[in-house]
Amino acid sequence: MTFVRTIILSFILSICFIADATHPVLSKPTLKVLDIGNSYTTDATDLLPLITEASGADISNICIYKAVRSSASFKSWYDVYYDKDTARKYTIKKVLGGLAANVSTGTGAKGDGSLFRKLLTDEKWDIIIIHQFSTYAPYYEQWNGTGKGGYLNELLSIIKKHQPDAVIGFYLIHSLWDHNKRNKEGSSYERWKLICSSVKKLQRDYGIDFIIPYGTAVENLRSSSLNNEYDLTRDGSHLAYGLGRYVAACCYYESLIAPYSGISVLNNTARYTADQNEKSKYPSINVTDENALMAQKAAVLATEQMFECVNPEN
Repeated sequence: MTFVRTIILSFILSICFIADATHPVLSKPTLKVLDIGNSYTTDATDLLPLITEASGADISNICIYKAVRSSASFKSWYDVYYDKDTARKYTIKKVLGGLAANVSTGTGAKGDGSLFRKLLTDEKWDIIIIHQFSTYAPYYEQWNGTGKGGYLNELLSIIKKHQPDAVIGFYLIHSLWDHNKRNKEGSSYERWKLICSSVKKLQRDYGIDFIIPYGTAVENLRSSSLNNEYDLTRDGSHLAYGLGRYVAACCYYESLIAPYSGISVLNNTARYTADQNEKSKYPSINVTDENALMAQKAAVLATEQMFECVNPEN
């Protein structure tokens, strides 16, 4: 009976989500998506192709590209655009999809924003997703102005200048491990609540209504018995190889691919074993038949209640 109830619940959850939470942009016959962020973008999308392939969703009319600059904030991308970022390189890659966008992939040199500018000028994007650097993510009052955590207005102005018809999306990112030195709150949960508060204010002030709440999916899973002493991270900040990245990608899938395709992530058959190259400070957590469904439920619950932490075991 438990198995039967699980299947019925999974079906009901998937139908309710797809029926109620589809953003209008996801009804377009073709969809071109651009992620502009940092290593957390990679955390959220690394296992997305694996999950999407296992779902059987038709992605022939979709493409997702990402622009990643390590530790990037809003200001970082503003500086990249104006050739002022001399600290780090950035990369542009395709994540998945059957469509080929008019994009030059590769690595942009320090102090050279030409590749990033072409990304905004040479293709028409349907969705452009941004997010804030983890240090500043809980502190909305820093997101504007000329401080290191600022330049949100300026970055949005650049995007809208070149992509006036694009829907602007946003990541609700995961919070740092309890004992990370940058976690001023000393609690991943309390810090996540502040990140949620910042996203609420972003919605209020900018009308941004396409949110990928993968940080809530992570926090949901942290509230379950699957959490570990490192809060599902591999170094106190980035998500653990395997289950940490898996739950984030499940939420990305459920936010974008599921409503487009009509196929929920629930009962997805994708599994993942961390390989020898994925060495990290803290242990990897393989995705198995025993824990995959719990992560999928955590992701679906996040898309339904992005500002609530819900234990998927309950």
